[in-house]
Amino acid sequence: MAKELNESVKEVKAVDDEETTGVETTNQPYDARLITIENTSFPIFQIMSKIQREEINLQPDFQRHFVWDNIRKSRLIESILIKIPLPSFYIDAINDDEWLIVDGLQRLNTLNEFINKKELVLTSLEFLDKEVAGLTFDKLPRLLQRRLEETHLSFFVIRPETPTEAKLTIFRRLNTGGLVLTSQEIRHCLFQGKSTTLLKELAKSDEFLAATGGSIPTLRMVDEECVLRFCAFHLTKYQSYTKPDLDVFLGDAMKLINKMCDMEIQSLMTAFIDSMLKAREVFGDYAFRKMYEKNGRRNPINKALFETWSVSLNGFDIELLRKHKEKINVFFIELINSDRYFDTSITQGTGDVKKVHYRFTFVESIIKKAIIQ
Repeated sequence: MAKELNESVKEVKAVDDEETTGVETTNQPYDARLITIENTSFPIFQIMSKIQREEINLQPDFQRHFVWDNIRKSRLIESILIKIPLPSFYIDAINDDEWLIVDGLQRLNTLNEFINKKELVLTSLEFLDKEVAGLTFDKLPRLLQRRLEETHLSFFVIRPETPTEAKLTIFRRLNTGGLVLTSQEIRHCLFQGKSTTLLKELAKSDEFLAATGGSIPTLRMVDEECVLRFCAFHLTKYQSYTKPDLDVFLGDAMKLINKMCDMEIQSLMTAFIDSMLKAREVFGDYAFRKMYEKNGRRNPINKALFETWSVSLNGFDIELLRKHKEKINVFFIELINSDRYFDTSITQGTGDVKKVHYRFTFVESIIKKAIIQ
């Protein structure tokens, strides 16, 4: 459906840059004394055993696009064989029998592919090319096999009792040379369950793709974050948004969805699809974008506008919206051009309580004004 959109409309990029943090800050979001992180080490053979027993999750969706090539994999194995220490691994311990990899996934995937699966063939080495190039693990001399198996890896294990808000902070600050996770990837890691399944399904829906022109990237879960922002403000009305931490608010929404029954999940899905249809009906190719003039340049999708318009439109009958859509567009263009604070509320410090309330209030007033006049 998205391919049928008007290709003549000018567009520069997919999604607006956004800064969610504003001048408002929380004084103490959690008790730091409750943070429990263990620094321990395990021999590689023990970690490989945990992977085989599926006690370590090596298939998180958020890193599915980031895969090392065979040269980089081979040189990791070579580093261990020549006794170069590896950086530490960071683990979110859901419980003692289930670990999620926060930092170090590609390294563990490489070891699993080489030692457990025996699929990786060593290639393009710098120091041991003559000795082991072209070999799989089972063809290595036993001395080198033992060297791999007995090498200890350092792990920072974040224990289950650590508050979720603290985990969000820890994950955001991690940068050990691996992939730096986005906020949505972190939430996906922390809140596995019905919520992650729901977000993925809705992000692939025809209605979402049509309303957004299929322009929101799936890479780094930008599309799923947009879906979540609708769900969060649909389930918890903006008037109840009182703490200036959008990341925590969105995480709480995922926790809430994980506890919902099937009927509640279906109701949420229906509301989202309904909102996408209404947004497409009212704004066409310009849904969820800043509009400075009618039929002007199509700006990128704006996340704050996505959550605000999708939630606000949901409360109105589609026939009423269709009848008054021209006025809604006109009033919105006037607002964007005349109200500098509204523009700021959807661009800078978008997680501030006042800015959240401001943009929702004005968008709702636009719809009501268009219908009444």
